[in-house]
Amino acid sequence: MKADPNLSHADFLAVLESVRYSAKEETKFEVAECMLDYGIDIKLVGAVTGLSKSQLTKETK
Repeated sequence: MKADPNLSHADFLAVLESVRYSAKEETKFEVAECMLDYGIDIKLVGAVTGLSKSQLTKETK
């Protein structure tokens, strides 16, 4: 991936933060999915990952 020479430093940092946040959220869902696959209670999964029950049930369907 090549950097855009017209992208300002502030814009670059905003894009970088967006990518970091997206990766963090994706990791939360992957961890939650594994925990649910092992039969761990959905309330405990939510407490550990910080995801709500509606987020967990929507993502796992």
